[in-house]
Amino acid sequence: MNKFIDELISKADVALSNGKDQPALAALLLEYGYTPEKLATGESLWNQARSLNMAQQKENGEQLAATEALNKSIDAANSVYMPHLKVARIAFRNNINYWAKLALKGRRQNTQSGWLGQTKVFYTNLLDDNLAIDKMAEFGQTREKLEAGLQLVLGVEENLATRKKEMGEAQDATKARDKAIDELQDWYSDYIGIARLALADQPQYLEMMGIISPS
Repeated sequence: MNKFIDELISKADVALSNGKDQPALAALLLEYGYTPEKLATGESLWNQARSLNMAQQKENGEQLAATEALNKSIDAANSVYMPHLKVARIAFRNNINYWAKLALKGRRQNTQSGWLGQTKVFYTNLLDDNLAIDKMAEFGQTREKLEAGLQLVLGVEENLATRKKEMGEAQDATKARDKAIDELQDWYSDYIGIARLALADQPQYLEMMGIISPS
């Protein structure tokens, strides 16, 4: 898709520039209704398509960067959370209440939102319970270490929100870009079709407009 868009923008640029700036060529196109005003319309569509394509590429890059930051923050948080989880399962081995309260039972969620829910429950409920903190400290997991784990999880939450925002902006930019490309494609197709007729006896002009084959 991106290759098609880049090629369309490039081809339309060549065809519009030479159709407007080469007097003899422009005169032949004028006989088929392609006035300076009509060419200006095509140029406006080209400018909009080019601008929105650049904007879409920027937003897409920001989305990819946000996704990378999110994944790295999850890895960093998990490297701290999983040892804390394993210690908690040992510390509260025979305490059903804490197994429920800290979400110790079962596999960790595969989804990012599910994982985030489990980790926030774990750290929030643990840090609100002094007895639980004392028990974790018996295994070397101090309040400071647990609070550091929570901060990493909160960082994931922020990065997840950022990624969602960037995804929305990238989707909006893609829709706007695609609409502009469709409009440029429609205009360009008519323009090239007429150029083939107007310049049928002038192959050098067809080549100047980027039309290799008159078929």
